[in-house]
Amino acid sequence: MITNFNVYRIGRILLASLFVISGIFKIMGFAGTVAYFTGLGLPVPTLAVLVTIAVEVGGGLLLMTGRGVKPVALVIAVFTVGATVSAHHFWNLEGAAAQAQLTHFLKNVSIIGALLLVSSIDQEAAPERR
Repeated sequence: MITNFNVYRIGRILLASLFVISGIFKIMGFAGTVAYFTGLGLPVPTLAVLVTIAVEVGGGLLLMTGRGVKPVALVIAVFTVGATVSAHHFWNLEGAAAQAQLTHFLKNVSIIGALLLVSSIDQEAAPERR
């Protein structure tokens, strides 16, 4: 039987996998990611990509393995707020493009919510771990 803590762990791993995989793809397409960030108008796009990779891969792996979950989830949540506001300007678009960006924006809002939930759970007090 799956315990609540195991369900929490599985959910945390699934949530973190989004960031780890996304970060790996940014490494593999580094030049293209820098060009994309440049197009978004981000200052110092190369540095922004490096920070993004560190948060996505490093933070994602920490979240997956259960190390520093509360602060890591909060850092990734704050990062996701910045990424969402920087990249998904649905309010500047019309038609299908606006709808697509609104969908990405709302997906990220949901992910931020999940990260906040993860950050609020006290892993050490979980009865299943004792």
